[in-house]
Amino acid sequence: MNVQSQRVRAALFVAALSMFSLGVCTLSAAQAQSSGVYPDKPVKIIVANPPGGPIDVILRVLATRLSAVWAQPVIVENRPGGAGIVSTTAIVKAAPDAYTLGMVAASSVTIMPFAVDSLPYDPVKDLQPVSLVARTPFIFIVRQDSPLKTWQDFVEQAKTRDLTIGSYAIGSAFHLVWEQTARRVGIKAVYAPANAAGKTQGDLVGGQLDIVLEAPSSARAMLDGGRVRAIAITSPERFAGLPNTPTLAESGLPGYSSLPWLGLMGPAGMPSERVALIQKTVAQILQEPAMLKQLETMGMMPVASTPQEMADTIKNERLVMQPLVKELGIRLQ
Repeated sequence: MNVQSQRVRAALFVAALSMFSLGVCTLSAAQAQSSGVYPDKPVKIIVANPPGGPIDVILRVLATRLSAVWAQPVIVENRPGGAGIVSTTAIVKAAPDAYTLGMVAASSVTIMPFAVDSLPYDPVKDLQPVSLVARTPFIFIVRQDSPLKTWQDFVEQAKTRDLTIGSYAIGSAFHLVWEQTARRVGIKAVYAPANAAGKTQGDLVGGQLDIVLEAPSSARAMLDGGRVRAIAITSPERFAGLPNTPTLAESGLPGYSSLPWLGLMGPAGMPSERVALIQKTVAQILQEPAMLKQLETMGMMPVASTPQEMADTIKNERLVMQPLVKELGIRLQ
C-alpha cells in the first residue's frame, strides 16, 4: 500500500470516528432532552396586568426565585387589554411544552366567560391549571371623619337610605364580591365603578362616596396617612398586614369570606411531569420567609395548591358566578 493510500484511509478513519463521536453526542443530547430535564431554556410567564401593579410585582418576585432555582431566565411578559382576554389568548396559543405559562386572575376564568358573547378559547378545555399562588382579601374603607365607624353602622345605614359604594369596573372581581356580600347581608347601595384606585379613593375623601371596596395594597398609602379607615376585611381570619381590621365574619356574617385568587396556568396538553415540577417548586417558594413578607406587604396571602385543587376551585366558583352574572345582567364588550 503506497503512502498516498495510507493517508487516504487514515483520513477516512478520522472522518468516520468524528461522525461516530458526533452521533454519540447527538444521541446523548437527545436522551438528555427526552429524560424530562426541565427547564433547559428560558421560561416565559404572561400576565394581563401592566407593569408596576401588585400582581405584576408579585409575579416578578416569584419569577426571580424560579429563575434562581431552575438556573434559567424566567421572563415576565405584560399583555394588558380586553379584561384578561388578550393575555389568556396568548397563553392558550402557546406551545404546550411548559415554557410559556400565565399568571391568571380568577375573574378571567370564573366571571369573564359568562359576561361576554364569545371567547377565542375555552377557559376549561384550553387551559391547564398548575397552582394557585395567592388570594387577595378586599377591605371596606371610609374616610377618617365618616360617621360609619363599623361594618354594622354601614349595614344599618344602608337599610334606611341610599348609600354609595365605589370600586372597580362592572364585572370585575371587586364588583362581584360586593354583590355577593350585599346579598348575604340583605342590603343595597349605589355602585359607582371607576377604572383607577386614585379616582375612587379621591371621591371617597372628597365626600362623593360613602364607602369604598379596595385591595389593601392600593389603599395602603391613604391608610398609613390617616386619610381613610378600614372597617372590615373579606378574609376568613384577620389579615397580618391589617391586624386591627375586623373580618366580616366577626362583624355579623359568621362563616362568610371572599378571597379572589391568582394562579399559574398554561396551555392544555403540557407534560404532566413538568406541571408537577412547576407546582412543587412554586409551593416551596411560597413558604420562604422573604416571599411571605412580600405577599403580606402587597396585601396577599400565599395559597399553593395542586393542579387538581386549582381545577376544583375554578369549577366550584364558576357554578356560583354564572347565575350571579346572569342575574346582574352583566355584559362586557
